[in-house]
Amino acid sequence: MTYTDPQAAAPAPAPRKKRGGTITAVLVGGIVLLAGGAYGAGYMLSGETLAPKTTIEGVPVGGLTPSEAQTKLITELAARSEAPITVKAGEHALTKSPAELGLGVDAPASVAAASGGASFNPLEIWENLAGGQAYEAVLTRDDAKLDATASELAQLTDTDPVNAEIVMEEGKPALKEGAPGVKLDAAATKDAVAAAYLDATEVTAVVVEKEPDVTTEEAQQALDEVAAPALSAPVTLTAGDKTFAVEPGMIAKALSFEAADGGLKANVDPDILMDEASTALKGLGLDEPQDARFRFEGGKPVIVPSVDGMGVDKEELVQVVQAAMVKAGDRTGTVTVAQKKADFTTEMAEKMGVKEITGEFTTNFPASAYRVNNIGKSAGLINGVFLKPGEEFSMNKVLGPRTLARGWMAGGAIDGGRVVERMGGGISQTTTTTFNAIFFAGLEDIYHKPHSLYFSRYPMGREATLDYNSVDMKFRNNTDYGVLMQAFTNNPKVGGQGSVTVRVWSTKTYDVKASDPVRSNVKTPGPAIKDNSPVCSPQSAMNGFTVTYNRLFYRGGSLVRTEPFKWTYNTLTPVECTNPNRRADRIER
Repeated sequence: MTYTDPQAAAPAPAPRKKRGGTITAVLVGGIVLLAGGAYGAGYMLSGETLAPKTTIEGVPVGGLTPSEAQTKLITELAARSEAPITVKAGEHALTKSPAELGLGVDAPASVAAASGGASFNPLEIWENLAGGQAYEAVLTRDDAKLDATASELAQLTDTDPVNAEIVMEEGKPALKEGAPGVKLDAAATKDAVAAAYLDATEVTAVVVEKEPDVTTEEAQQALDEVAAPALSAPVTLTAGDKTFAVEPGMIAKALSFEAADGGLKANVDPDILMDEASTALKGLGLDEPQDARFRFEGGKPVIVPSVDGMGVDKEELVQVVQAAMVKAGDRTGTVTVAQKKADFTTEMAEKMGVKEITGEFTTNFPASAYRVNNIGKSAGLINGVFLKPGEEFSMNKVLGPRTLARGWMAGGAIDGGRVVERMGGGISQTTTTTFNAIFFAGLEDIYHKPHSLYFSRYPMGREATLDYNSVDMKFRNNTDYGVLMQAFTNNPKVGGQGSVTVRVWSTKTYDVKASDPVRSNVKTPGPAIKDNSPVCSPQSAMNGFTVTYNRLFYRGGSLVRTEPFKWTYNTLTPVECTNPNRRADRIER
């Protein structure tokens, strides 16, 4: 088969013959005249029909005029020329019609290529009258359509290679094998599809493997030569007239590997290693530098100045440890003890712009024993938290696990649409108050989740729940200034009315407001459930609904940004406890 459209060349005119004047010439001329008549007839016939034995793509078209041959070719090739073609690549496949693939049969060009046309050459005249041969069809090919198909298939087949890695599992290095990727060879696949047209309805795409930047073999080498030796034993360092040990567990926390130069490069994080070795460094008895910090005096923030001291430079610590940790023996080194400035100096703290309240919120709560304890404890843990520009706040990280040993009490919480008893119950009050404070401070809301049920003591839709294992409340200091959190309660007595307040101290960038909440899709709960079991707590009915509102950012009195919020509350089916001797399965709300 060919993809060209040949142009039929026009026959060259026959040369004229000179006339003779002899009788012999007349006699010979008569004979020639008779033969010439047959020759002329052959010449005329050879230009009107295809040679009798001619086929195009297996279709016999001999003895037909070009017009007749085109019609027959189109008809008899229809089934093959219009049959869909499936292109397979592994488990993926695309099936398209030839028209969608940009492939077709050019019948006029095919017939023209098989037709010799009128000729004065006796051999060609004889071939046209008695011979003929098999021809391939002339095809059309639209590369733009083939490109589109190749691109579509590539989206299904192409996968990126996966670098081999060294990961830490329980403080020990482990190999995570790499895997090659797959990439479609678009040009070769297009040619394969075009070549299969008219002959096959299934084509195997041409794909090639792409090796990862870091192969399993390279990662294994890094594991054997760096990771395993690094964690095989402590590194003993001399600092002044004393020594301390950097244990394998400390190195494991700080050690990571990254792809570089066709392999894995070991990195030891200076901050993490310094933090992990802090206890060992304290054993040196050095007067270590103290970072500047903030505290509240008279309800306002003040800076506690930084203090310079003696210490070990973290960059030098890393260099010495990295050099010693890959040795089988003599895992020792020396670090310099010198005067050291605090990492966060007084001057740095002064430039943080912690000078005014940028967001504040207060919520009220009925002061049951567990609420007084848990809300007061959570407020105390939030109070004084400082975030530099770009740093992230996690409520779960600040509060930690809610256990009895850590001073938390059990209280009411929501689980699966029911009010149950959980350790740390009530801290959603502090979480909600904190969320609203950062909301009006204009800080970036990374994640928060309102309650599944609506409680009227909270702003509609503008509240947040918390679960240590599954639900966090996070925000980011996305300003150019420091953010200092202040949180406190009114120290209520049990049975009284409590309140918790959270403030954000920083430099104001926006005036932030909330639009009025809009309720929709109100749903009522089903009929009350009558529970006669010996353990039961009554439950009030609650409607469900969807609420929408916006956070509005103003600057210079003009609205400059709007951030939409939306939440849907569930209904709460009421529960009536009918057993007169029942006992509650939770603390009453």
